[in-house]
Amino acid sequence: MVITFGNQKGGVGKTTLCTLFASYLAEKGKKTLVVDCDNQQTISEKRKMDEKKYPDTKIPFLVQAFDIGNMDNVSKMMQTIQSMDGTVLIDSPGNLTQQGLIPIFLKSDYVVCPFQYEPTSINSTVTFIVFLMRLREKFPKMKAQLFFIVNKHDKRYGKKHELELWAKTEESFSHYGHIAPKVESKIDMQRYNTMGINYEQRGIISPTFDFIYNKIFGEEK
Repeated sequence: MVITFGNQKGGVGKTTLCTLFASYLAEKGKKTLVVDCDNQQTISEKRKMDEKKYPDTKIPFLVQAFDIGNMDNVSKMMQTIQSMDGTVLIDSPGNLTQQGLIPIFLKSDYVVCPFQYEPTSINSTVTFIVFLMRLREKFPKMKAQLFFIVNKHDKRYGKKHELELWAKTEESFSHYGHIAPKVESKIDMQRYNTMGINYEQRGIISPTFDFIYNKIFGEEK
């Protein structure tokens, strides 16, 4: 099982959600590996710091950094992880010009796409969808299903015309994949680590992750 977190715009929270979802899966008893393909390798660096900060904490999931600069190497890597037992999460870079992304999306079972209710993020997500649809046209065997997550959502804001636009955006995106429950904008989400989910974070992300988990692993039954 390969689940890739991606969008063509950085800052939408894909690395945070990828990390927390890995801990969530580990709590569910799923053997989980995170392949950190992001250029900044945030998850890999955070894991190194967390191992020093929490030396007595059991590591819930493995993290492996990987450079996707060479497409042939990426193709080999994807073949390897497809044969592995368990669930592999990939944190992909927010740059669609990197050729190494193509084998990742072609071989993923699911793609999780976080975005925000602001014009730049929505437009970037549309570009991301177009990119994936063109890949699917060129490679009919591509089977990845999409999940869209409105991340960093502040329900206190939004004028009438904005709320209408956001609803239309979700309706449009729903033609291409599942719309997961929104993740609220809370300071606790900025305090995440690679060693687990705290009480406050669990309350924020559980509706979203439960939805995705049931869609993915419910279909396996």
